Amino acid sequence: MKAEIIAQIKELAEKELVLDSANEFNNLLTEFYKIQDEEERQWEIKKLERIEAGEKPEAIEKPVYPMLSEFRVYANLFKEKKKVEIQAQKDEEKVNLGKKKALIAGFADLVQNEENIGRAIGRYKDIQESWKEVGPIPRDKRQAIQKEFTNLVDTFQYNINIYKEIKDHDLSRNSKLKTEVIEKLKALLELEKIKDIEKKLHAYQDEWNGIGGTHQEDWEKIKTEYWDTVNKVYEKIHAFYEVRRNEQAENIVKKRALIERAKEIASTELKGHNDYKKTTDALLALQAEWKTVGFGPKQENEDVWTEFRGICNEFFDQKKAFYAARDSQFDGIKKRKEALIEEAIAIKESLDGESNPDWKAGTQKIIGLQKRWKETGSAGPKFENQLWKKFRNPIDFFFNAKDGHFNQMDAANAENLSAKEALIEELKAYTVDKDPQKAIDALRDFSKRFAEIGNVPFKQKDAIYKGYKTALDEKYDAIDLDKEAKEKMLFQAKLDTMLGSANSERLIQQEQQAIRSKIDGLNKEIMQFENNLSFFSNADDSNPLFKNVMTSIEKAKAEIEGHKLRLKIIRQATK
Repeated sequence: MKAEIIAQIKELAEKELVLDSANEFNNLLTEFYKIQDEEERQWEIKKLERIEAGEKPEAIEKPVYPMLSEFRVYANLFKEKKKVEIQAQKDEEKVNLGKKKALIAGFADLVQNEENIGRAIGRYKDIQESWKEVGPIPRDKRQAIQKEFTNLVDTFQYNINIYKEIKDHDLSRNSKLKTEVIEKLKALLELEKIKDIEKKLHAYQDEWNGIGGTHQEDWEKIKTEYWDTVNKVYEKIHAFYEVRRNEQAENIVKKRALIERAKEIASTELKGHNDYKKTTDALLALQAEWKTVGFGPKQENEDVWTEFRGICNEFFDQKKAFYAARDSQFDGIKKRKEALIEEAIAIKESLDGESNPDWKAGTQKIIGLQKRWKETGSAGPKFENQLWKKFRNPIDFFFNAKDGHFNQMDAANAENLSAKEALIEELKAYTVDKDPQKAIDALRDFSKRFAEIGNVPFKQKDAIYKGYKTALDEKYDAIDLDKEAKEKMLFQAKLDTMLGSANSERLIQQEQQAIRSKIDGLNKEIMQFENNLSFFSNADDSNPLFKNVMTSIEKAKAEIEGHKLRLKIIRQATK
């Protein structure tokens, strides 16, 4: 698409005269920048994502847009040609204005002083021809100059009694021709393009002035209708330029409002990554809105753009410095975590050649490493996930080896399988007591007995546990408690079940990690909701969208508190 636009701009720029192609050029320019802005916006989004993923901003190279340079070459060529052509046109219009004023002065002298009819007619024809040969004059002078010349033509045609030499049929013909010109002028009122209207208006006025006189009795009516129509056309032209001036003034007002919003956003206190992300999103949204506002007067448009761009650039420079400082802090944490990875790898390698490893001691070492890992803090978005994967690999290897070792003991656990199956059947047959506390105590006793039976063969482990948990959950569901108390009770039952498992430490650790992940996800949702609230800065509490966002925030906060309670229950149970 860009290549097609450039080819069309190149074709326009290589024309000898470009001014008539200005509208087509502007449309192509707008289309190209829409595509270019979208590409740059997508790159900025990817850049932010890469920065948030941990890459240093200075390491991210801005993409090269090869067609942009070619586009600018031909666009600038067109603009320079247009500028030269406009200036030449203005210069020519000034010269033409002087010529027409000189012709009017000569014509006025002819009307006032020339008494020889033959000589007057000759000079009149020469002035008419010279007038037609003079090109356009400045727009703001055209109506007055044209009117002055036409009045002289009218005065000349009547004062020197030229109509004595014009035959009656010529007068009738002139009347018809002038009426046709009036109809053409009326048709201009239906056109939309002002440039076309102006161009045709001048041609029709020249055509009017080139037509001879009419019958005296028809002249006042035709002349009045002509000037009424001409004035209406000029009113349409003036109204168009007035509307455009007003629109441009409104666009400047809108852009100044965006500047004030940008100042307000950029002036907020920034304490960390979330604040910078929120401010970045808000400024990018303002930049997108800026592009939807039309142009203003050239100098004012350039001034407001310079101010707006300066506010944005200052923030992004500050943001770049912030992330550079933060990345330097992450380097030390990264090195400490790499040392923990080496310790985990050493534990893994210690299993090689060991006939009877001390699984308990190894497990304690692993748990200690995991605790130190957590206490060390985050190494930043760029390295944290990579380091975590490297750290988990030897740990998972250890626990898988440990599970493999104990799975070999499954043959000795066949009696435990029968005992647990019997307990499950007993649990299914149990009728839940109406007293909630008695029911809970009874179900906890089932959990205690289930845990005390010991391990079952590895292949039956999941099935027997699922059957037990399903039966237990059904009984817990039957207890008459409010929703909050029941959720707490069910989680406690789940925790009791995990504590009774042979892999309790790993199961509990996985449960904690899952809960923390849910809390992180909910916090991100709250941040997004709060960011959305910026769009309702002028809305009151009755706005349905505003109420919906606030309800979602409160719901997410309530869920976070519920998850924090579960973490507290786990800590209390594992002390």
